[in-house]
Amino acid sequence: NDLASPWASPVITPARHTRARSDANPPGGIASRPPAAVASSRAHIHTFIRAPTLRLPPQEVQRKGKGNAVETKQSGVMAGKAKISYFYDPDVGNFYYGQGHPMKPHRVRMTHNLLLHYGIYKEMEVFRPSLASAEDMTQFHSDEYIEFLRLITPDNQHEHMRQLKRFNCAEDCPVFDGLFNFCQIYTGGSVGGAVRLNHKLTDTVVNWAGGLHHAKKNEASGFCYVNDIVLAILELLKAHQRVLYIDIDIH
Repeated sequence: NDLASPWASPVITPARHTRARSDANPPGGIASRPPAAVASSRAHIHTFIRAPTLRLPPQEVQRKGKGNAVETKQSGVMAGKAKISYFYDPDVGNFYYGQGHPMKPHRVRMTHNLLLHYGIYKEMEVFRPSLASAEDMTQFHSDEYIEFLRLITPDNQHEHMRQLKRFNCAEDCPVFDGLFNFCQIYTGGSVGGAVRLNHKLTDTVVNWAGGLHHAKKNEASGFCYVNDIVLAILELLKAHQRVLYIDIDIH
């Protein structure tokens, strides 16, 4: 039963209060847009995201189609019709790395809106990821580092200058409002997608917010804080002998 997975919520609930900055988009930046557009995007989210269909255990079924053609259902997926699981949290676009920083989570929301307006969402099962816990993150990262990410805020960072240096939270990886929640969202999407792949509930998983692969075991690096890619691969290795990871980063 794919609805029983703790890693995905199949129905979008009303947007929860976010701890991210109210001025989530950099003033005058390319991600800026009028408030009406923000409200419109949330309305679309609640309208279009739907619950998936309950699926039976994987089995092989044959039936005749048009022209007596035979369709084969294997491993719970209809041949010729790939099943795609799309993970998206409407809060992810609110997080703001700071004025002038090239990393702009708002672009994830912009991409999501393209899927809505082109109707691509109709071809996918859409999920809101469950938040990854600190325990989930320490499957790869050190306990001390994750505890630091959980507690550090823009208001108290001046009290932790030594730890900021130790964990490399500086210009490339600044401390911003809702930092740990941001990590929970994108990591939850990647690991949740890996769980669905392991249980053969989907062929492909999409998580635009994920892919923060520069993060190291004990420190942030290259705009990345929690390495959701490593955590997803560790999950996949529970069911697969090997995992091929292809980095299509554009730099």
